[in-house]
Amino acid sequence: MGRTGRSIKREPFAGAIPRPQRRSAGRTWAPRTPLALRTSGLTVGPTLRQHVHRRLGWRLGKFAPHIERLTVRFEDVNGPRGGRDAACTIKVVIAGLPSVVVSELAGTAIEAFDRADDRVARAVSRAIGRARERGRLGRVRAPAIAGEGQAREGKRAPASTAARNLQGRPRKATFALEGSARSRPSRKSTRGSANRAKHGNKLARRQKRRIAAPTARKARDSRTR
Repeated sequence: MGRTGRSIKREPFAGAIPRPQRRSAGRTWAPRTPLALRTSGLTVGPTLRQHVHRRLGWRLGKFAPHIERLTVRFEDVNGPRGGRDAACTIKVVIAGLPSVVVSELAGTAIEAFDRADDRVARAVSRAIGRARERGRLGRVRAPAIAGEGQAREGKRAPASTAARNLQGRPRKATFALEGSARSRPSRKSTRGSANRAKHGNKLARRQKRRIAAPTARKARDSRTR
């Protein structure tokens, strides 16, 4: 679980992380994967910033071990002329693959981001899926979750109860299975053996067939005459 109580694969992406710390960390989950947010001609408030980190973490968090960094850029493309002047560009740098870049235009910054967010999630999933199919990108080992190792070390694995359960119990009687008449063993060891006992209902059906057989009826008729 992450810091917010949700799955670590759904946690928001981090902000700025020093490059030396990022290089030493290796593959990480979203809370330790940097997401840079840049603007040009637009003002992005704290609410939109939180929305960007949280939304991309929800959509791309499961791919975080493959992602090196993300960049979200908001730009005013038309200036004072108005119209659809808010542009949002999302760039996802994937280890071992070309970067995924998606751009959208809308009337407001948040609307442009929501459109680009939906497209970039599909593009990243498609790029990683194709790379795996072609053998260019293998499945990576999931990074360790902070605090999980200490919790596991503090708990001892329960000892096996098999030996304890056998203590004091009497030894079971030994037995030998009947050999099969066939060269290849079957699922039932006694199937096809010479001394295999037949079920009672089979014996009863066989006796009925003998009594009702034409030869048996003919013999009975000859004896009564």
